[in-house]
Amino acid sequence: MGMGYASCQVLTVEEYFIEEQCPEEFQELIDSFDGNEGNAQFDSVDDFARSIGNGDLDPKDNPEEPELKYEALQKAFKKKTDLEINLFYHDPDDGDRYDDFTGRAWLVDGVLQYTPAGEKYKDKIKKQSFVTFG
Repeated sequence: MGMGYASCQVLTVEEYFIEEQCPEEFQELIDSFDGNEGNAQFDSVDDFARSIGNGDLDPKDNPEEPELKYEALQKAFKKKTDLEINLFYHDPDDGDRYDDFTGRAWLVDGVLQYTPAGEKYKDKIKKQSFVTFG
């Protein structure tokens, strides 16, 4: 099988925004990694984000302390903003120098909607992406 580039697009919010909206829940998530000797599965919040982003971990299937704190943060953020957030990790070794970010990011859902005209023709509209080389 050949190797090639694939394009990806995500909508993100800065971590400070999440912390501003839900300071207690955010700090509890961060604290679940700091000095937690009993948490042998993850070395850091980045390691946790990498496991979620790679699909290696579904927090709903693993009710350990970090997963519970993560879900509590997601619920609090949704309640406060009506937006959904998810941790993601983009490994710089898998990307390109033109990537907008590497490392940990917070994806946000529930943001975009069709205009009235777009809603009318949504079955005819495709979202497409591409990359160029050069």
